[in-house]
Amino acid sequence: MKYIRRFGMALVMIAAVLLLGAGMVYASEESVLGKYDAKECWNQDGSYHCEEDYLILDQGGNGEIRFNDSIYSVTWELDGNTLTIEDEEGESDTGTLKDGVIEISYVGYEYIFAREGAYTAASSLDSDQALSTLPEEDEEQDSAGSPSDSSQSAVPLSSLKEGDEPLVFEATERENVSGASGPTEDNSVWRLDYIAMNGDGTGVFLFNKAAFSIRWKLDGESYSFVDHKGNEFNGSLTGNRISGVYGQYRYTFEQKGRMVPAYRLSQEDWGKDLDPVVDQAGVLTKAQLEEFSRKARELKDQYDVGVYIVLVDRRDDYTWTNSIETLGEEIRSGYSIGVGPTEKKKAHEEGANEDWKDSVLLTVAFDVRKYDICISGDYAVWAFPEKAREMNRDQFVDDFRDDEWAAGIGDYLDGVEKVLKVASKGHAYSFRYTTNGFLIGLAVSIGLALLFAYGIAALMRSSMKDTRVAQNAASYVSGNQIRFTRREDHYIRTLVSRVYSPREKSSSSGGGGSSSSGSSHTSGSF
Repeated sequence: MKYIRRFGMALVMIAAVLLLGAGMVYASEESVLGKYDAKECWNQDGSYHCEEDYLILDQGGNGEIRFNDSIYSVTWELDGNTLTIEDEEGESDTGTLKDGVIEISYVGYEYIFAREGAYTAASSLDSDQALSTLPEEDEEQDSAGSPSDSSQSAVPLSSLKEGDEPLVFEATERENVSGASGPTEDNSVWRLDYIAMNGDGTGVFLFNKAAFSIRWKLDGESYSFVDHKGNEFNGSLTGNRISGVYGQYRYTFEQKGRMVPAYRLSQEDWGKDLDPVVDQAGVLTKAQLEEFSRKARELKDQYDVGVYIVLVDRRDDYTWTNSIETLGEEIRSGYSIGVGPTEKKKAHEEGANEDWKDSVLLTVAFDVRKYDICISGDYAVWAFPEKAREMNRDQFVDDFRDDEWAAGIGDYLDGVEKVLKVASKGHAYSFRYTTNGFLIGLAVSIGLALLFAYGIAALMRSSMKDTRVAQNAASYVSGNQIRFTRREDHYIRTLVSRVYSPREKSSSSGGGGSSSSGSSHTSGSF
């Protein structure tokens, strides 16, 4: 009897623990359930109007998402702060959920969803308010790359000398002067535009979240620049204000004494070539950093394409746009990374701009667990089509999901080497250069050969069969008439016409495509 009572008490305790655990899980799930409205969203073509979009997380891992005026059922899973959703069409994407705010990619669009009152979009503030939300730290940048103060004293542009910190002029007004009708201007995009100018006449122009390398000139009050795609800005400088026209837009920029955040990544390298591997996040050992840097330099020297990896702890410390793709663009332009036109690459770089250099840049932000592969330069963009970028992504993203940073970076560099090796032989990387592609190609070749042989044999048999039919057909002829005693109709084929009307998506489920600056991107979460 004593043992029975003890056994019963043990069962009661186990049940209590299980109920407590279930209650904690339920409470945890309950805390994230509900409707999250879209606050911001964009893709490589700029902002996307998503005011009516939302994401609902229901009990049992079910929910729904509104996208492009349609509603789709989703399943979701939350592991710590990592949120994974999959819709009814099989689109699966991963992001983060923290303090009532969801940052996630969905069919190539970057979304920020939030519960009511949990998020204040920087784009809804005026320029001064939005930029003042950046952390301002007074300490000097330490060896690990901690950001320094984000402000500077306003100085006249005419006094800017080579080696000085870049002067930054931020967009305060923009007007479409082309006369063409179109969608209403989205202030959340252009209010982040800026011109950052170096003392040697180079600089960066951020336009609709795409970064352009520029050459600028100041002649008295006349100010102009030309970007790496040949587009010109012509205007004037009055005090701390630049006004002028770029394409179809009339701009006003003002100098407000702030430093462009990307400058803080490596101040000594701004305007020059960046170190091959920048580990601001401190996830690599010294030996790993040296080994990966050596490998990247070897690839650069061998193939004339700059190879770079930038690892940051907090994405928004280095860009005003909250976009990992834009951060990659700002790093590429601000640090003038890559290798310019060379004899080895001239077949793919005819008339190339010296400022439009060939580079392969992987940017990783650990706080939001996002990555971006940014390919720039005519030769590099040719060598790294979407298939090559996806292969590079597949090399490292599984390692990153398991927090295996060094393994992922090593695999990524191996993938870059594979693509550059193919390009050096005059071919852009494609499906046939993958192992699966090679095996499938071999199987198709063998299949075609067998089909050809079978076709010849069938043709020979057919010719002999016709002879036998001709001999037997005489029995059906009576005088000048042909008489058949039996007739059969054989149903051999049906033609069905189907119309498929897919929803609009970007070119890659992980996020991908080309920016207006000419760079190609593949990005996503891990």
